[in-house]
Amino acid sequence: MNHTTAADLLTPSMSRPASAARPSPFLSWRLCAWAGPVFLLGYIVSWGLMGYNVPPLDPDITQADLHRHYLDNSGRIKAAMVLSLFFAPFYFVFSAVLSRVLQKVEGQAGPLSLIEQMGGLLTTVVLLVGGVSWLTAAHRVDERTPEIIRQLHDFGWMFFDTTFMCTSLQMLGMAGVIFTDRRLQPLLPRWLGWFSVFAGLLFVPLMLMPFFLHGPFAWNGLINYWIGFSGFFWWVLFLCIYVFKAIARIEAESALP
Repeated sequence: MNHTTAADLLTPSMSRPASAARPSPFLSWRLCAWAGPVFLLGYIVSWGLMGYNVPPLDPDITQADLHRHYLDNSGRIKAAMVLSLFFAPFYFVFSAVLSRVLQKVEGQAGPLSLIEQMGGLLTTVVLLVGGVSWLTAAHRVDERTPEIIRQLHDFGWMFFDTTFMCTSLQMLGMAGVIFTDRRLQPLLPRWLGWFSVFAGLLFVPLMLMPFFLHGPFAWNGLINYWIGFSGFFWWVLFLCIYVFKAIARIEAESALP
């Protein structure tokens, strides 16, 4: 008499190891890593080019001229800011996967990778609040006085610039993890750690921004805009390249017996 066991009743798919049917977790890592290029391109085009922020308006512009600028370009500014609000949260998604990469060096209990992730979240909040302020200035602009437009426009830049420590701490946290990597070939290159320190310190002169309406320390000045902001975008670009390399290396190491 043939005896049917429980094992005989299992289908081929059920008898496979559970790990064979489970998708690789690094697929989600790579999808999140693509948020970096999406943010970089989308935010530069929307906030920067469409929103008249590359280059930005002169801080010393008269109230009448500023009001006229928002009045004449209301539709374009609103579209630009709405798009920038769409793309800004991708920065936090990218910061989250970067934190996971850093944890492979620092360990689950380390605080620096968490500081990096929280810095990415707070930087996203800064981008959102600034965008909403400029969007509000362009909304129903024909009903607002030049003084109100000036207040909204200035508030956007003040919040956007003077909260720089959220991003600087993110950069310094990442640098700290890179410097503690004792591998012969670090997961992220050591020069990227030094560049993170440099980029984070480039924001420090923004503390002087409220005291200058023109010159290198104004919000459109050589130091506070062209050097400081360009350093941030170059930093994100380098990270986009090396995070993908780090994920590939982590995946290869995890497959080793």
